[in-house]
Amino acid sequence: MSNSASNVLTLLLVEGDTDQLFYERVKSALVPGRCAVEVIGGLWNVNKKILCALARRRDEQIRAYCCLDKESRYAPLPVFDLKFIRRELKERGIANVLSVDAIVAVQMLESWFFHDLDGIYRYLQAPKSKRNMKAYDPVEALRDADLMRLFRQYGKEYEKGRRAKHFIDRLDVHRILERCPALREGIAKMRHRAKR
Repeated sequence: MSNSASNVLTLLLVEGDTDQLFYERVKSALVPGRCAVEVIGGLWNVNKKILCALARRRDEQIRAYCCLDKESRYAPLPVFDLKFIRRELKERGIANVLSVDAIVAVQMLESWFFHDLDGIYRYLQAPKSKRNMKAYDPVEALRDADLMRLFRQYGKEYEKGRRAKHFIDRLDVHRILERCPALREGIAKMRHRAKR
């Protein structure tokens, strides 16, 4: 098993289908080298799900990033324990996982979409005179319910999962990266580690 940077797989472990769609866009636009996005299915029993996903890929060198929603603006990330995951990997002898880090959305992934509010308004075909660019600030205070309410204002419906693909494809991931510290730090870490 070679340890050269070009052979290392960047593995983005995400909660669900909406996250997968978004991180597929991020992967295509921003992540260097080999990269895969894998759905782990929510936060329930998240530490075990992450460990299982990593254990299944013993045949390749991996740098894993757990892309999760905090679900709250102020509370810690529920049930997720990065130290426990790292310790378990070491104790189980899963040496092909070179690193495990977290990229955490406060409150949820949909909060980040508001970093491209102009893109949301364009998708909704909102008249420029009705666009309030300051109404959704700070984005960290927003949830999927806020996005659903905005969609309803313009006669559309925001649905999570695969049905959000057309909308997510229209978002400007570069603008979101520029304005979202957690995503920017995660991508910077991926780029830095991809060079090693």
